[in-house]
Amino acid sequence: MKLPAFLLLTVLTASAQSPWAHLTAEGHLAYATTPRGDRIADFSYAGYMAGGVALPNAPVFETLTPSGADDTAALQSALDRTAKAAAGQHKTLALLLAPGTFHLSTTVTLTASNLVLRGSGPTKTVLALTGSPHLGLRIGVKSASTNEDDDEAQPEAPTEPASTKTTLSANTYVPSGTQHLPVAGAAGFAPGDTILIAHPITPEYNAFMGMDHLVRSGREEHWIGSKIIIERRIAAISANTLSLDVPLTDSYDPKFGGGALTTVQKIAPPHRLSQIGIESLTIACPSVSINLTDPHFDGIQLTSVEDAWLRDLQLEETINSLSVASAARRITIDHVDIVQHSPILSPAKNFAFSLAGTQTLVMHSTVKGDKVFFVATQAREQGPNVILYCNFTGDQSLEPHQRWGTGLLVDNATVKGGAINFINRGAMGSGHGWTMGWGVVWNSSADTLSIQQPPGAIDWAIGSSGRRVLKPMPISGNGKKNGTNLPEGTFDSYNHRVKPDSLYLQQLSDRLGPQSLHNIGF
Repeated sequence: MKLPAFLLLTVLTASAQSPWAHLTAEGHLAYATTPRGDRIADFSYAGYMAGGVALPNAPVFETLTPSGADDTAALQSALDRTAKAAAGQHKTLALLLAPGTFHLSTTVTLTASNLVLRGSGPTKTVLALTGSPHLGLRIGVKSASTNEDDDEAQPEAPTEPASTKTTLSANTYVPSGTQHLPVAGAAGFAPGDTILIAHPITPEYNAFMGMDHLVRSGREEHWIGSKIIIERRIAAISANTLSLDVPLTDSYDPKFGGGALTTVQKIAPPHRLSQIGIESLTIACPSVSINLTDPHFDGIQLTSVEDAWLRDLQLEETINSLSVASAARRITIDHVDIVQHSPILSPAKNFAFSLAGTQTLVMHSTVKGDKVFFVATQAREQGPNVILYCNFTGDQSLEPHQRWGTGLLVDNATVKGGAINFINRGAMGSGHGWTMGWGVVWNSSADTLSIQQPPGAIDWAIGSSGRRVLKPMPISGNGKKNGTNLPEGTFDSYNHRVKPDSLYLQQLSDRLGPQSLHNIGF
């Protein structure tokens, strides 16, 4: 891709910066764009309350002490009492768990807003999962697993009432990273409206992406399904252009289902729990060597929630440790440490952090274990999502998992013994195909880096280090390859860190000011 002359000069004279996102003389970021206007997105909208807001410290309503026996019913009842009090007092309240071990034989669920489950510290309060394998804690109502190979199921979408509906402006390319959405007509829309953008996946798009001939063991596989949907809120309207509250992390090409084929519909805001968190405790279960298909203990699942947080937690020996479902958004995961001593036996691997929602910030967190995906995005995950100052140790990878996630920033992550992979997984799983577009690996390191370039999109590795590995697209689940290496992504300042040190923190400061960094502990 040809860069403007002044950007080439920047590369030659200031190797400590990237033309794609570089500091101006005034100390703010400026961005290069592709000829069609695509750019690195502003990832600063990830996290609690869309970033830059301190996590609350809710007052304690009740303290619960472990019984020495099965504490499941007692803990669920105490949470329900705390939730009822929070609703009555119209404020967020916490249930405090005293030091000791609480034995949980079934899943405990946080089903109301303004509710915090707080331990006395991860070395003091332990939730021990006992009995038959089960999920430890769930925030929100029960939903389908976010970890399965997702063939045709769409992300959890709000009910669409009969209301204002339009399309994107015909024959107009909408670039990735923009917050401006040109539509055929804006009549009936207003600032504050929640909208659903539905992008159809056409046969022409599948062919363009090379995903039209996925076959495994003689059976045809399907990559994405019928459409990709994304929810946004209108911040402002000018003529027939909607300004959005959060940047888009994918492009919309009228040749491939964009333009008049992509619909934009006003919807009723979906119901989500909010102001809800889990803090300062450990979840532990027996250490076993099993296949992923065997019954197993999982850690925490977040379903239909927003403005939620997990902080100061340890998860020991859970298989799928922490999953964020597709309906979740604006989540902060801070200082969560996951340890798995017994690796999965089957070829299919488990997940430490599984991200299917949007605006999730994972920071200051760690994973230790072999044959576990440290971080994986799921089908049609739409960013911005951010991994910030995290450390992972083991022989597996930080790897978007399946079916065209977009807008993941890996910022100052270290993978010791493993890889960072933004790749086409081809026929692996049930036809995972291209896993990530418009993703950025910034000032990060791993033993190996496999960053591939999807058709019509960019994956960047900027200021990052590790042995660069080219890979072909897997053509079946039995390890066969097609033999031709796929194009490598866009590397800039390879093996040399760039300024700013953190893209996310600089973007947050640019948008909300330096105080926003202090609010989140920087």
